[in-house]
This record gives sequence, C-alpha cells and structure tokens, in this order.
Amino acid sequence: MLGKRNQRSGYVMTLLAMLLFGLMAMAALVIDLGFARLAQKQMQSAADAAALEGLRGEGDASLSYEDRQAAAEQLITWTFDDDLAATATDGRSSGAGPIVNFSGGEGQPALNASQLMEIDLANPTYKPVMQGRSSPTSAYQFRVTIQRGGEIAADYDLFSQGPAVPYLFARGSLLSRERVGSGINVGGVSRAEARPAVKVWPANAGLNGIQPVAYLSSDWNASPDNAISITSDISGGLSIGQLILTESTNPEISTGYCAILDPATNRVVGFGMLGQVIPQAGLVALHNASARLSDAWQELAALNQSDRADVLAANNALQYVLQAPVLVRN
Repeated sequence: MLGKRNQRSGYVMTLLAMLLFGLMAMAALVIDLGFARLAQKQMQSAADAAALEGLRGEGDASLSYEDRQAAAEQLITWTFDDDLAATATDGRSSGAGPIVNFSGGEGQPALNASQLMEIDLANPTYKPVMQGRSSPTSAYQFRVTIQRGGEIAADYDLFSQGPAVPYLFARGSLLSRERVGSGINVGGVSRAEARPAVKVWPANAGLNGIQPVAYLSSDWNASPDNAISITSDISGGLSIGQLILTESTNPEISTGYCAILDPATNRVVGFGMLGQVIPQAGLVALHNASARLSDAWQELAALNQSDRADVLAANNALQYVLQAPVLVRN
C-alpha cells in the first residue's frame, strides 16, 4: 500500500500546472474586459453630460446651434481631463481607455507573435476629438456618441470615432487571433430631449431663476397678461404641485422664470420665461430648471393620486412653457 501511495505523489502539482494556463488566461480576459468596461463608463458619462449641455438654451435667440455644440464639447474635454488644463497634450492621465500601437512580429501576422508594444507617453489614453453637424438632427433634441471601434450608423449632433480598446494581457490567451487583433468595440451614446420644467430654483450669481411672478393658466399664452405677485417664500425654489399664495398686484419684473397656476387650486402646474417672446414649443432653460420628476417628487408625493395626476396632466398640456433637458434611454 505504501508503494502505491508513493506512485501517486505529484498528481496535484501536475494538475495545478495544467490549470495555471487556464487561470492566467481567465485573469487576462478579466483585466482587459475591465479596461473596456471602465472606458465605456467614462464615455457614457461624458456623452450624458454633453447631451444635456447641448440642449440647454435651445430657443434662445442669443445662442446658436454652434454655441451649444461648443459648450457640449467643452464639457466632454473636462470629463477626460484630470487638471482642466487648456492644452490637449499636457500629460493628462484621465481618459477613455488606453491607446497602444503594436508593430513588427515574426511568422504569421495573425498570430501576433513577437510584436512590439508602443505607447505615446504624452497621450497614453484616448481623448475623443469631437465633430459636429452643421445643422441640428431634430428640434428640441441633442444626440451625442463617443465610439471606440465599430461604426457610427446614425446622425448625431456631436460625435467622435476612435480606435478600438486594445487587448493587452489577453494577447497571450487562446482567444481568436482575429478578435485579439481587432480589439474591443465600446462607446457611449446619449440623447437629451426637452420637456416641461417641473422644478426651478432661485436666481443666483447672475443666473436666471424663479421670480415672485405668476400667471393663471387661463391667462398664459403666447402673449401672457394679468401677471400676479407671489407672496409665498420662494427662496428654496418652486415645484409643480406646490400650493402658493398670491395677490393681485402687478409685479414689475421682466427677467427670470415665472410660475403658471391652476386657477381652481392655486397649485403650480408649470413655468414660463419672462421678458421675451416664447416659441410655441417652449424655451429650454439654460440654468436653474429641471424636467426630472424626481426633483419635484417631494411636492408631488404629498398629493393624493387624483390631484397628482391632474397636476402632471396640466403640466404636459401647457404650451409656450419653460422646458428643461432630460436624458432619454431607448
């Protein structure tokens, strides 16, 4: 029995050596896919922020489409910059995944054998260079895509196309050589749409905000009249569904945002812009306004289901209203 036991010694080491190749290959894939996932999250965050920024101010005669594209592109630059420096090659470490070039190699090129890895120390990570259309893709929308690899199949207001995220550690695995050579296609795609504002905040630092001015929804139109004064405290902003106090005096305020009220309840159902002609589709706020229901939920949650449905229906039915950008996923 002792002799047989000795004959079996070393099996574990042999099995471990065999498994080690598989474990190392799996670890390599996990690291490379982690790089790709991180790059994708960074690009999606940049695209989301840019889409919202690119839609702000639409309908404002003082802001052109090119102005909004430039503001969105600047936000993307800041997203991928760790020091907010103005130069494009300042040694920034933040970016959407690594940039690596492979060259040389012996034998069949598809084997990727003995290739040299080259890294530009000034630009080791991908910094998207954005391009823009000359005209909007559609009214009251702004679409952004940042792609590494693959193709851009649709029109976007702001877009970039770069090399795929390279496989690094997985180049030594048994993964298809063609796939290894092509890299990993990742990207961030985002679309913002304008919707009626549901929450506005006070003016600050010269930015537009809610003013103590209101109109009944029956008096609100392309040329609103019969303005009334808000006597409630609005230092914390206003939300739809909020009950406010007013008086019939005519306020002499011509800039900022105003509230639109339901005549029957005196609850806020929407917001407008003071002091300028308001397009029928509405003006997209540049500052201090939100169309996300979560920002108005504290007031809406306090209402019963029927009243909440009435407020939301009234908000959606208003025309000539102040709007704000929201991200749309589909």
